Amino acid sequence: MSIIAFAGSNSSTSINHALVSYIANKLDKGIEVIRLTDFDSPVYAFDIEQKEGIPAATKKLAEKLATADKLIISVAEHNGNLTAFFKSHLDWLSRNDRRFLTDKKVMLLSTSPGQGAGVRALEVAKTTLPFFGAEVVATYSIPSFNDVFKDGELSEEVAKPLLSEVEKFLK
Repeated sequence: MSIIAFAGSNSSTSINHALVSYIANKLDKGIEVIRLTDFDSPVYAFDIEQKEGIPAATKKLAEKLATADKLIISVAEHNGNLTAFFKSHLDWLSRNDRRFLTDKKVMLLSTSPGQGAGVRALEVAKTTLPFFGAEVVATYSIPSFNDVFKDGELSEEVAKPLLSEVEKFLK
């Protein structure tokens, strides 16, 4: 079984990337962590698509995602929504192949520095990804990430239930 994890963020200090990296490091399940910033595409625009076609980086990302049986995606939240960066990737990927997530089981995560835990963006992703063929089978959010994540470790009271939920998803 192939598992890919990534964050819907382009921040070099992304707490959502820290979260998926933490999970991959804690669980010996062969989870491959990728960064969407390694698949650099312009912000989606119909005019660009018409003039230049689908970016090569989008095609490479689509090929990479096609190799996964399961995805762990931690969504960042900007103003109560998905980041424009992540949304643009979804737009390009869906223009390349509308059903690019067909047969993919997905666990959605979210976290934020505040009490909201990114749950609004998580809900948007939960309702959006099935349009592309995904089966969202689990969600989990963590509030106040900077208070519970210190020196590369989650506090025990947060780590234990999170890792338990991820283990259930991976079975």
